[in-house]
Amino acid sequence: MMKTRILFTLLFGILLFQMGCTEPYEIETVNYENVLVVESTITDELKPQIVKLSRTSSLEDTSVLIENNATVTVVSNNGDNFSFSQDNDTGFYISNQSFRAQPNTSYTLNIVTQDGKRYTSSSVVLPPVVEMDEVYTERIVDPTDDKDGVQVLVNTEDPTGNSKYFRYEYEETYKITTPNPSRFIANIKNYNPTTGTYDVELIERERELICYSSEISTGITQTTTTELNENRVFHFPVRYLSKLDPKIQTRYSILVKQYVQSVEAYTFYKIVKELGSVGSLLSQGQPGYVAGNIIYEANPDQKVLGFFEASSMTSKRIYFNYGDFGLPKPPYFVDCEVLVLDYNDNTTLDNDPDEREALYYYITLKNYQVIRLAQGTLYTVVQPECGLCTTFSSNVRPDFWED
Repeated sequence: MMKTRILFTLLFGILLFQMGCTEPYEIETVNYENVLVVESTITDELKPQIVKLSRTSSLEDTSVLIENNATVTVVSNNGDNFSFSQDNDTGFYISNQSFRAQPNTSYTLNIVTQDGKRYTSSSVVLPPVVEMDEVYTERIVDPTDDKDGVQVLVNTEDPTGNSKYFRYEYEETYKITTPNPSRFIANIKNYNPTTGTYDVELIERERELICYSSEISTGITQTTTTELNENRVFHFPVRYLSKLDPKIQTRYSILVKQYVQSVEAYTFYKIVKELGSVGSLLSQGQPGYVAGNIIYEANPDQKVLGFFEASSMTSKRIYFNYGDFGLPKPPYFVDCEVLVLDYNDNTTLDNDPDEREALYYYITLKNYQVIRLAQGTLYTVVQPECGLCTTFSSNVRPDFWED
């Protein structure tokens, strides 16, 4: 059983974490150090695998300091060698070829940083595959926890008892219906700052009625069956959505991923979460350091934060609408402000704003969208999010989407 040491900046006192099947964790007071951060889970999915490398920052600095220009490889005990290249957009290291972790095979992560330092992980093996039995939803009303909405839950069972540690991630996708779709591209031309006059050019375009947005989960969500009478995950919550959440305003889908973990991986991420992580390891400004299964070869006592694991993964996708639970339609993502501005009203003598000036301001500086023109001078405008959903989303329908 791996003994993990946590190095934690303390203002006072000493904390001890005691977990089943693990030894107590020694906690020491340390000053801020520049430490390599490694985060990688290879799975039994045939896909490009990912290794994330960064550096710690001070507790007050929440920026992600990507570790660039490293040489990254994953090798197996059967002779396979997989090279990784850094992606220009994300900074992650992605395998040059798709591969999957195989049963009864051990894998080791090797890293050489741009200054020549070599890091290596303990060898890891793929845990047994456990299929998720069910992903489902329930209406939840809990005044004591200030909850009223929809809970996404998971049921899983491993009758063999070989798998007892599970971690969950999700990808949510939701459909957006534009409340005030604009059919114009508005351009201001011939602006005269002396007179305040200008022309509004309206170009017809197809209205953007529907958009789709996707987001991946953050944080660490895991559970264990070690203290249960049966090896069964039942009614385990992976996502809560308030009845006021605009993501369920039209139609919502969630893809839940279940990872079977080793006890070492489970323990590592549990301690990271208990130390206050709200995101992944790459969410910098960690309140402490958790020594994982990666060492600096020249000096194994040098701190490295992170864990390399192999995990079997299964997933299920479900869809639902707010109406499936008898809920009222949630509000839109923003409060839409629909304004009717008259170009001919260019004074404040009538005790209201200079609407010509306001129209210029909203179109040029606030990107308000023109949704209607009446009588040649009456422009109805609205915030870009309310008239053009592609200002914060995409009008490309995902291949998997079902209505």
